[in-house]
Amino acid sequence: MLAARVMVATGVFLAVAGFLSHPAAADLVSASTAYQKGDYSKAFQDFRELAELGQPTAQFNLAVMYAKGQGVRQSEIYAYAWASLAAENGLEKAKTLADTLRPGLAPGSEKIAADIEAQFGNAVLDARLNPKVIDSAEREDRTRCRPVHPYIPPYPGDAQRHGIQGRVYVEFSVMPDGRSRNPRIVYAVPSGYFEPTVRDSLLHSEFAAASGQSPIQCTMFYNFALSGAGDYSQLDSFVNATLAQAKAGDPQAQMVYGMLLVGLPQLNKPRSAALPWFLKSARAGVPVAQYQVGFSLLKGWGCDCEENKGLDWLRRAAQSGQPDAEVTLAMYALRGSPDDERLRQAKLWLEQASASGSRDGKLYLSALLATAPQAQGGDPRRALLLLGEVFRGVKDDPTSFEIQAAAHASAGEFKDAVQSEREAVAMAQKLKWDVTPLNERLAHYMTNQPWRGSLLEF
Repeated sequence: MLAARVMVATGVFLAVAGFLSHPAAADLVSASTAYQKGDYSKAFQDFRELAELGQPTAQFNLAVMYAKGQGVRQSEIYAYAWASLAAENGLEKAKTLADTLRPGLAPGSEKIAADIEAQFGNAVLDARLNPKVIDSAEREDRTRCRPVHPYIPPYPGDAQRHGIQGRVYVEFSVMPDGRSRNPRIVYAVPSGYFEPTVRDSLLHSEFAAASGQSPIQCTMFYNFALSGAGDYSQLDSFVNATLAQAKAGDPQAQMVYGMLLVGLPQLNKPRSAALPWFLKSARAGVPVAQYQVGFSLLKGWGCDCEENKGLDWLRRAAQSGQPDAEVTLAMYALRGSPDDERLRQAKLWLEQASASGSRDGKLYLSALLATAPQAQGGDPRRALLLLGEVFRGVKDDPTSFEIQAAAHASAGEFKDAVQSEREAVAMAQKLKWDVTPLNERLAHYMTNQPWRGSLLEF
């Protein structure tokens, strides 16, 4: 029998190719591939989309295509304009191209270039899209994100039998009661082996309580290694190598390095240090990075809270089928007391995430179907079916029984709702949750009232 280890937020080796498993609406890889195949129309369209986000390599490539008339009518003026923007973003070869083009331009060409810069220059993007990074009291939050009593689960049996190792990056909320809620698996390699173990670990770990404070957003790396693998001494060299690749302009490495900064407590970096790397990767069209930037802007995570910018990035990620972005857009629509239109929008995003197989898509959709009135799209029977898929094999998570109780109550089955909610309360007490909100829902069901509201923190 092979020995195995589960290491939490320690040595990590990530396969960066997984970040483009959901093809983006436009990304440097697909754009470059289209160019190499001679599909200049698609290459131009994709480079243009990324260039307008401020991605310097895309801006330079767009300039080359204008200069050569590839996929677009030849124009040295526009070639000069985009090369100038790329040069301002630090690309030396773009400066060389702009200097080469400038002597041959007709009088007044600089005005056309200035008009393009007025639309897509860094100052404009800073106002419209880019986060305003701030170094706030994030290190204090990072302390609250470290479990005081971590639960280290056994190595997953199926993975151990097949000699499979893996890595998982997870986001979660730590509540004032010192317990985590509803972890979101953003990245797992390989997929399908380690996610349940990570959720189980977080469910049974204890974090520092902070009475009277709001939930905080946390991240963590889990590294699953068989005996003889996962040498901690290799972590520094891996971080340095990833940083070198990120500085060289590799968008996947930029994404990985951002995750390392956020997810490794031993690096002792604030979240604001990771955000510029996520932004570089997001500009290159990596959907997970676009989600990270959008979520950060919505939460004020290492930056000023700017909802309009956050929603823009989240929609870009969602267009590529990034399920975390779809779920986040849904939960944004459900804030407060949503009207019929916001409920419709939320359900549409969650249906899309659920259809792609996303566990969180199914989880949040089941909660919505369980609590919404049937006239507004509620469907308690379908909620129970989805719930069975999400929690198959899970027997000690109160969330399952919370949603089950709400579904029974929506269907008018209040006796079953009371029983399920009592089971949820009992489980939550064993986990040392604050059961006040659970008891509030129990009181509703005991008086034959359904629960209309959010069951899940996001």
